[in-house]
Amino acid sequence: MPARTAHRGNFFVLPYESSELLTAMTNSHKNYRADYAVVGSGIAGLRAAIELSAAGSVLVLAKSNLSDSATAWAQGGIAVALSDEDEIGLHEQDTINAGDGLCRTEAVALLVEEGPKYITQLIEWGTEFDRAGTKLAFTREAAHSRSRILHAHGDSTGREISRALLARAHTIPHLHLRAHAFTTELIVEGGRVAGLRFIDETDGSEHELRAGAVLLATGGLGQIYRETTNPEVATGDGMAIAYEAGAVLSDMEFVQFHPTALAVKGAPRFSCPKRCAAKAECCAISVSNAS
Repeated sequence: MPARTAHRGNFFVLPYESSELLTAMTNSHKNYRADYAVVGSGIAGLRAAIELSAAGSVLVLAKSNLSDSATAWAQGGIAVALSDEDEIGLHEQDTINAGDGLCRTEAVALLVEEGPKYITQLIEWGTEFDRAGTKLAFTREAAHSRSRILHAHGDSTGREISRALLARAHTIPHLHLRAHAFTTELIVEGGRVAGLRFIDETDGSEHELRAGAVLLATGGLGQIYRETTNPEVATGDGMAIAYEAGAVLSDMEFVQFHPTALAVKGAPRFSCPKRCAAKAECCAISVSNAS
């Protein structure tokens, strides 16, 4: 991705309303080092951290609880060509057709070809996908022409995968996870990112982490919308610190919402499970899914 001139001034990031962040800053300042720093503890961050741990020490930072991310809110299933009636080529074509010209073909090919291997790995790591007897239970949804959607505990697919990845991460001695660490800035030296600064939300102290590489897996910015089904932590701060460091942001129009939500005056929007939405038992409004 081409570099940009670093822009100082975090002018568009939303405030993350955590009571701990209201704690006055302390004079305590600590410096840390790791081979790799990962910001974000959803599926992307955890899986990347596990992979990176084979090459060195890893520190994962999460601004809230380790399990508090859009991952845990993901009710839908995960598509993979693993059933007896399916083929990787069919999955690839279905995906490209559904993308209506927006897909990057090389990314689609990678997704469908490597999907079976990594789903099998998740199962080996203890992920409990739903089963019909002893076999995996696949469903057919959306634009898929075959039954290839796996769910876990009904509508808790993301939460279950996150649980399994966290359990795996905790078994790796040189992979460390730190909750309530709010990353505020990337350290740029000589035209490259050399680390980051973060606030410990428990006491307001500021810290610095030096790393050979920094991976941002901070999720989206759904909270910029008045009506949203995204979690409170989706405030776009990862994008903001990347922009400030000189990164070029692209595809910003792709924001995902749960397609159905319950609207109650004076209360936050509540995502309706798919089974409930399908029966029209509780959904009062529908919001567009732009992803």
